[in-house]
Amino acid sequence: MMGNKDPRNVLTSTFVGLYLVRLQAESGDWFPTSIEGGNQIGIHVTKLLREAMRDSDIPFKLSDKEHLVVLRDIDPQHAYVVAQRFLTLAGRSDLLRAAGLGTRVGYVIYPLSTQPNFPVENWEQLIELARIMSDRGDSTRAASGYGVLRGPQMETANIPETDLVPLAFQDTDSLVKAGLLQLQRIHLLPGI
Repeated sequence: MMGNKDPRNVLTSTFVGLYLVRLQAESGDWFPTSIEGGNQIGIHVTKLLREAMRDSDIPFKLSDKEHLVVLRDIDPQHAYVVAQRFLTLAGRSDLLRAAGLGTRVGYVIYPLSTQPNFPVENWEQLIELARIMSDRGDSTRAASGYGVLRGPQMETANIPETDLVPLAFQDTDSLVKAGLLQLQRIHLLPGI
């Protein structure tokens, strides 16, 4: 044991990233069924995710269209790096281009509050918030998205997470303007 710190008095600095990757048709809403190649595309996206993430990160295939990646011990200010790396790989994918599929990434860096009391059994709401962040991306680009994380004013606001998450669904932009949350915009850079 190092030092004489009482573990009950040490604040955790561990952040978890919940990254939702969504595929969508660049025009219309067609997506190949599993028999038409949807499953192959889902497997391909899983391979791209594995290439973009660390060995300690945990990927989940929710469907052929959606994948979730859990990143442990992430630096919130650099959370966009994994999403940017994935979007770059997806942007170079001949398979996704040939299928006419764009990529959207949305993520939530947990905890959003200095009072992380959001029950694990309700984390589906955090995944839904990541889905909303992916929808904020530029629909004219082949790859884009947004991430949401704790803002600079959260330290003084002292809002419990059980109150903050529902507010984030209602009016994310006002929480960002108040400095309680911050958004990170991600998109495929031109020429990459």
